[in-house]
Amino acid sequence: MNHREPISVLLTTEGTYPFYTGGVSTWCHRLTHELPSIDFTVLAVVTNPSPESKYDLAPNVRGVIKVPQWGLLQPAEYSHHQPASVVLRNLWNTTPQVIAACFKPIFERFLALLFSSNCDKEELGRVLLELHSYFQWYDYQKTMNSVEAWNILRHAVRAAWERRPPGTEHPTLAELKQAYRLLYHLLMVLHFPIPQADIAHSSAASFCGLPCLLAKLAHGTPYLLTEHGVYLREQYLNLRRQLKSFFVRWFVYRVVENIVELNYHFADLVAPVCAYNSRWEKHLGVPQSRIKVIFNGVDPEKFYSSRQESSGRVRVSTVGHIYPLKGQLDLIGAAAILRPKFDDLEVRFYGTPTDREYFDACRRKIAAFKLDNCVTFAGPTNEPWKVYNDADVMAFPSISEAFPYAVLEAMSCGAAIVASDVGGVREALGDCGLLVPARTPQAMAQAISFLLNNAAERRRLGEMARARALKYFTEEQFLRSYEATYGKLLSCRPERLMPVHSW
Repeated sequence: MNHREPISVLLTTEGTYPFYTGGVSTWCHRLTHELPSIDFTVLAVVTNPSPESKYDLAPNVRGVIKVPQWGLLQPAEYSHHQPASVVLRNLWNTTPQVIAACFKPIFERFLALLFSSNCDKEELGRVLLELHSYFQWYDYQKTMNSVEAWNILRHAVRAAWERRPPGTEHPTLAELKQAYRLLYHLLMVLHFPIPQADIAHSSAASFCGLPCLLAKLAHGTPYLLTEHGVYLREQYLNLRRQLKSFFVRWFVYRVVENIVELNYHFADLVAPVCAYNSRWEKHLGVPQSRIKVIFNGVDPEKFYSSRQESSGRVRVSTVGHIYPLKGQLDLIGAAAILRPKFDDLEVRFYGTPTDREYFDACRRKIAAFKLDNCVTFAGPTNEPWKVYNDADVMAFPSISEAFPYAVLEAMSCGAAIVASDVGGVREALGDCGLLVPARTPQAMAQAISFLLNNAAERRRLGEMARARALKYFTEEQFLRSYEATYGKLLSCRPERLMPVHSW
């Protein structure tokens, strides 16, 4: 690319790089390391202030900004980007009069848009920009914990709830408090200044996308959105289990739905990692002209076939964090069906438990089926290529997926694969493996049994998978696509869209 200065990219993440492992973090790591001519600043939305980096950062990563949503009440405690004098100035300037005169009208508009049946995304973007500008001059905690802010929320909820069908129970005080506490933490990203960059690139259509869309509104920074999983779909699946209160779920759904649609609305280009994701994006209003699928890719020199001598047991392995959407319970159910047919069966789960309740449920199921000498939790691995090559069959029982790196890596290693037919897995695997419906242990057991009994078919599918990975899913193709996309976005950088309010 013909630029005197390196392109600077603000890369935003949420619950992933560089503090947590997983597919999105692998993507970020390869992107930053293998595009050395581009300078990256990583803004990472994290769960608490204390995670340590799990990755060695590339020299062209100029800085990492942690934005903790939880584990603290006062964002100023973690405002290393601001001198103490600024923090104290903001605290002293935040008076009840300022909150009533400056914050109240903005917050009222924000909540009215949030609860409206047809939210104007341009107006919502403008309001969020005003909130962000306000929090650069006034204290976040003192404002959000004020009686004024609490009363605004109560009145907005009452007005919205009155429009619901008769008979709907009004939320209790405890439910209102829980909803407001969640909003307090979810919006904390608005407290943090946004670094200047040539391009803003979010790894999810979520709260980590807010700095990107605000950079676009304030400075005309082109906004590229890469969607790995479908964030909205995953929240629909997760929140029902995590939040017991119907009202609190409704409240958080309204927040999440609007944030997702706001990201879609303002992104100059949405780059899903598979065509499957684009169905959701189109349904939520993204025109085809702003969608460009960029597949993930792996290094075929690192992930290649090197079959080892058999250990004497037939081995089925899976790789992935242990949490509900990865479907390990279904593979345990399949193992229970397979065990009577294969006395020497060994099923290995590689990955970190990220949901303790789900992990405990997996262990209880293993004990209930008496599979302790058959099923093993092997923990995370730093040598996934060995896992793929040592297994007779690689199983991927996910309930929800995008375009998983583990499947591409296994394909590149020539593994025989059985996977749930979810997300973009079909796009990756094609006819080079066996697909089964999600949440069907019986179907997964039958497919695994077929491959364990047919060595020739395992070899044939593995060779086809390797060839398909080389043709469509190499790291080189993935990197060149992003490099070209950055250059194209920079060449058509718009003017500033909205004036920044000066308090």
